[in-house]
Amino acid sequence: MERLLEQQYAIKFCVRLGKNATETFQMLQKAFKDDCISRSQSGKWHKVFKEGREEVADEPRSGRPTTARTDENMDRVLEVLRTDRRLSIQQISDTLHMSTFVVNRIVTEDLQMRLESVLDKNLSGQWIGRRGPIEFPARSPDLTPLDFFLWGTVKDGVYKCKPRNLDILWNEIQAVCREISLDVLIRCTESVVTRTQNCIDAAGHQIEQY
Repeated sequence: MERLLEQQYAIKFCVRLGKNATETFQMLQKAFKDDCISRSQSGKWHKVFKEGREEVADEPRSGRPTTARTDENMDRVLEVLRTDRRLSIQQISDTLHMSTFVVNRIVTEDLQMRLESVLDKNLSGQWIGRRGPIEFPARSPDLTPLDFFLWGTVKDGVYKCKPRNLDILWNEIQAVCREISLDVLIRCTESVVTRTQNCIDAAGHQIEQY
């Protein structure tokens, strides 16, 4: 939660400096690296601060629990994440009708602790992960088809209409995936060669392709 607040304050500061949404997100990436929030989250906060919002923390939502960090809610969040691990806190919140504060705490604290406990018990000193016994090796999202193509495509299609429950969410994910043509998948795979060369030319720095 503290890390999210840091970035929200940073976005507000960038807005005050006259930075646009793209410039702000690029600065967040440089400053927070792997802990950086998503482009959509950054854009959302940039928009509300530019429109004059002064409050930084998420406001409590009417009719939603604010302290419901129960085992049942943890299981609900985990089930949603299993369908798409790249869902944002806001998207999980909208799907489960839970506050963003609660979802954020469950994802960043409760589920993380639960997972680490299982890994430590079964694979003591052997598992790979952020701040784990073996640090997760760096990888470039610009070279991973799931990152530069599939996740964004699926999320854009699924969240045109916000799913009201998990069954609808799962059906929408399958429907969007079925609509992706073989030709698109082939071109996506072939582009990895070009992207690899671009990364080499950029000396390993991030590249942006649209």
